[in-house]
Amino acid sequence: MIYFLSGENWYGRDLALKALLKNVGVEAIERPDTTTLDASELRDMLRAQSLFSEKRCIVFSNLSENKPVWEVLGDSLDAVSSDITLIFVEDKPDKRTRTYKALQKHAKTEEFSLWTPRDTPRATEWLLAVAKSQNIPLKTRHAKQMIELVGVDQARLAKALEKLALADEINEQIIEAVVDQSPNDSIFTLLESALKGDIAEVRQSIVNLSQIEDAYKVFGLLSSQILQIGALVFAGEKSSGEVAKDIGAHPFVLSKLAPYAKRIDHSRAKLYIDMAAKTDMQLKSTSVDPWTLVEKLLGEIAISSQ
Repeated sequence: MIYFLSGENWYGRDLALKALLKNVGVEAIERPDTTTLDASELRDMLRAQSLFSEKRCIVFSNLSENKPVWEVLGDSLDAVSSDITLIFVEDKPDKRTRTYKALQKHAKTEEFSLWTPRDTPRATEWLLAVAKSQNIPLKTRHAKQMIELVGVDQARLAKALEKLALADEINEQIIEAVVDQSPNDSIFTLLESALKGDIAEVRQSIVNLSQIEDAYKVFGLLSSQILQIGALVFAGEKSSGEVAKDIGAHPFVLSKLAPYAKRIDHSRAKLYIDMAAKTDMQLKSTSVDPWTLVEKLLGEIAISSQ
């Protein structure tokens, strides 16, 4: 049997992999180094039978990064020995390749995409189900509060649930105290300081964030919030909840941005979006330190807000 698990939601993907390995009925799982594997070794591996076991299970992780081997894999799937279970695990495979298309034909496939704010109901249902399976008395309102703090990242939600499992009781105050907030909240604080014109606070926040976060990730979240503010400004009389539904954003996030959007006119919203676009281009085309560019963007926003 051949399985193909793909997608950037590594947590959900790994859960599926663990379930597969538990049911496959093979004690020794083979995990070849896909970075050093060559085409002839792959073919031998797929045909060879073990002397010590009737069944084998081989897990290939991100084999697509080894392009020469990935290219010949598709032609080798027909020759796979019937006593071998193959599991291919990929973060972001190129869907245009022949091998990807061959796996779609020969393998049992499942894609694990990162959840977005549109998946909030799904995340709530999943969180409640996991809590129930672990005998954690989590109520729906608690699950929604956790998602407001953490977002819809499965790994972060699972980690938060682990912390809550150690608490004597679960209530709003306990959740607020023990659950680590999403990076979105740190970025919101950063943007909030810029919109208030507080350059000193912006610089200090960047110093703190640069110790624990990636600059490109911070810019991605920051530019997303700038675009969301723009959406609120140009939406006119629509509520933040309506705008959130229109653009697929989390209502909680937009409700926090709404007070600032009310103080920004169309021209300034466009200015901020243009600034973010320019910074994005500079991050992709220059060798300037990315944190310098992020600080420059926020400094310009802060100056324009004074």
